[in-house]
Amino acid sequence: MQFKKLILVFLMFSGYLKAQNYNDFSFVLNEKAVNKIFAVIGEISGKNTYEVLMVKGEYTWIISNPKINLLPDSSDFTCDTKVYVGPFSYKSKVIGNVKITYDNKTNQISIKITRAIFELYTMVLGNKIHIKDIHLEDYFKDPFVFEGPKSFATDMEFTMPDSTLKKIYVQPTDCIMRVIKQSIITSCEIAASDKPFKQTVKVMPPIQAAEKNNELNLKK
Repeated sequence: MQFKKLILVFLMFSGYLKAQNYNDFSFVLNEKAVNKIFAVIGEISGKNTYEVLMVKGEYTWIISNPKINLLPDSSDFTCDTKVYVGPFSYKSKVIGNVKITYDNKTNQISIKITRAIFELYTMVLGNKIHIKDIHLEDYFKDPFVFEGPKSFATDMEFTMPDSTLKKIYVQPTDCIMRVIKQSIITSCEIAASDKPFKQTVKVMPPIQAAEKNNELNLKK
């Protein structure tokens, strides 16, 4: 019996990590891959005028080293900012919130920056004067989107002893998606059949820290 066609792409990922419940195959989305998107986006900056205590001027800010940090309970976004306010300048470290979700209908893993704020201020006569807060999440309105486990459904053909071809269909059935340090792991059970599947893939998305807190509050 010979394989005539074999396109089980997900086998590249099998055995990468032992799943707690589902271990037919696992695939990994690493934060290094996610952060490569920032290099393509290019420079993120802002520029405008301000007026505070009868003093008018112009400010400019530029962010550098943007990064998504994948963590088990609450992933975050970090970056450095360089701010110029008139003749005054300063640097600031930004730590923001990230939400990871999975949409069963579109089969998409979404990584979205939901909150990332730094203060815009100046110095007047030696005193720190607040101008406004800059919300970087407004500059990252679109989430980073990746294909989910349903994309790994496939089919293959076997040459039978009588030279006829038999088509086999393979797809994930139940999947658990988890966020660990530096990675999103999706571990699945798979099913094989000689007929096309009618049932849909069930995926348990990752639970965020905020969602855990909501669940605890509801139980109180």
